[in-house]
Amino acid sequence: MSRTRIATLLLALAIGALVAACGGSEESTTGADGGATAAPSGEPTKLTMSYSWPTVDFMAVPIVAAQELGYFAEAGVEVELIFPPDPASSAKVLATGDSDIGLITTTDMAFAVKQGLGITAIGNYTTSNNWGLFTKPDVPIALDTLKGKKISGYGDSWTKAMLPFVLDSAGLTEQDVEVVTVDWDLPLLLKGEVDVATNTTNFLIPGVLDETGEEPNYLLAKDNGAPDVPVWVYAVNDEFAAGNADAVSAFLRAVGEATVWASDNPEEAVEMYEAAYPDNGSSTGYNTAGWEDTLKYVRGGDGSLFLMTDEQWTSLAEALLGIGELDQVAPPSDFYTNDYISMN
Repeated sequence: MSRTRIATLLLALAIGALVAACGGSEESTTGADGGATAAPSGEPTKLTMSYSWPTVDFMAVPIVAAQELGYFAEAGVEVELIFPPDPASSAKVLATGDSDIGLITTTDMAFAVKQGLGITAIGNYTTSNNWGLFTKPDVPIALDTLKGKKISGYGDSWTKAMLPFVLDSAGLTEQDVEVVTVDWDLPLLLKGEVDVATNTTNFLIPGVLDETGEEPNYLLAKDNGAPDVPVWVYAVNDEFAAGNADAVSAFLRAVGEATVWASDNPEEAVEMYEAAYPDNGSSTGYNTAGWEDTLKYVRGGDGSLFLMTDEQWTSLAEALLGIGELDQVAPPSDFYTNDYISMN
């Protein structure tokens, strides 16, 4: 991004911060394209953010950029990033108050509402369902090839919720396949220790390309019975939000600005991420390809960041009800609020 563009963006963000309230309804909010406001007087608000996975990956780029470029500081927040013990615990870490804000899946959020865990989604990280089933480049995949296959999963709520939709489209149940829980599916897939890997395009495609130079074959869940809803959202612990609404809004503004910057400067953003996490365990090529694929899903159809809709939560809840994972469809307001997304 040029200096002129940065200056223009910061000026627009500052003006927007002066004329917009920190809250907003779905009708009045357009989503944050970034925009850290001037830091409030006094000490920054300290908050802890829990990640969606036990280890770091390129989806942490906006958090790293917000830290390294000073957007968190300008917004008056000090953010510590922590990691859950396993993929199934991200919502629990947030619900117990061990973190204040978290990156979780939308299915995590749906089940948290069912259990009354006291967390609320505050913004989409991605906007559609890019999860699917993957095979090696030389192995075809179709619904009629799944029976009897060994399929990897992570024991997380998203995989457990999405896989039944695809199997049902194939006329199968989990009794017709072998589902194994793994820590990382890529090497197992390439070695033939599992036949099919379940993952998202931004992780599995770059991984196979990085290792083999070819793309894997895959079926997307949204094309085979599953709802086309966002995979990941930012969420907040309700007790923390009740006393720190301005900090929650400031966090989203800073992450929004960092996401805009990292969208315009993907290679530099990945370099920044790798400097912050030199032991991330992945190649620069993989991290860059993964981040660039992630960018395909971070904006809504109107170009906005974060903005959620009643429809996405209702369609997810109805789908989960249909497979017996929920016993009722709660009102959309039980799942989310756009109140912390600042106006541009």
